[in-house]
Amino acid sequence: MSQSVFLQIAFLSAFVAGLTACSSLDPFVDARREAGQIASVGSSTNDYPVICYGVDMPEKIEWLAQNECAKTNRRAVFVAKESFSCSLLKPRKAIYRCEKNNQPVPAYQSVCDLKNQ
Repeated sequence: MSQSVFLQIAFLSAFVAGLTACSSLDPFVDARREAGQIASVGSSTNDYPVICYGVDMPEKIEWLAQNECAKTNRRAVFVAKESFSCSLLKPRKAIYRCEKNNQPVPAYQSVCDLKNQ
């Protein structure tokens, strides 16, 4: 094996190891914002928290959604899952709706429809 091929393989291995080491397996609320902006560019809203995840961690995902809805004294109700719509390392998202405890679960609407409301 030539030295340049060895160096390329070593560099690629180090890059992949660094990329995966910097990423956590924990899911997160997709409430991203641009620097200096108040409006969110992430999928999550106060009424519809969206949790991005890569590895299925149902308890952690549920906890994050319940925590987001608890900020407005409501509970999270699961609405839908989507794939390949969050980030490269966490491509799946779980969509919840925040509701008062005695309200029925509404029909699912796409995230695009929800942002236009």
